[in-house]
Amino acid sequence: MLKNVIIAVLASGVLFFAVEGYAEQPVWGDEEISVAEYGGLLALRDLFPSDEYRTRVLPLLREAFVDGKVTRSRLHTLSRKLDDVGARTLKALEEERTRDKMSRAWDSAKDGAAALGESFGEAMRDFGDAVDGLKPRRAPEPQARNDGSVEL
Repeated sequence: MLKNVIIAVLASGVLFFAVEGYAEQPVWGDEEISVAEYGGLLALRDLFPSDEYRTRVLPLLREAFVDGKVTRSRLHTLSRKLDDVGARTLKALEEERTRDKMSRAWDSAKDGAAALGESFGEAMRDFGDAVDGLKPRRAPEPQARNDGSVEL
């Protein structure tokens, strides 16, 4: 008999916690999403091509925004309708970004420009030496004597 009472108390406790958790769900669903989640919504622009974003994603976002905010339940609904976001996110993470390509190209150009500048400087010095070698040698200037005469 005592065992039956303990089982009944435990079962009612589990049932109580299950009902309490289920009762809190609608309240949690009406809570506004966090700032980070808004940032995630903004990042959807980068995951979809422009035309698909305008035709497919933007109408869903307009549905989710009511009174200038998005609730957790509407975010969950949006997530179900955009079921390919996970795969798109992984693909975007694996791709090399344009700014990374540009940075690498800039670094390469800087290194190349430095080497070009150094080569060009050496070539100009060699050219200057070659031009100096082509100039006719001038006879030394006659030296004036203290008495005003010139030596020939």
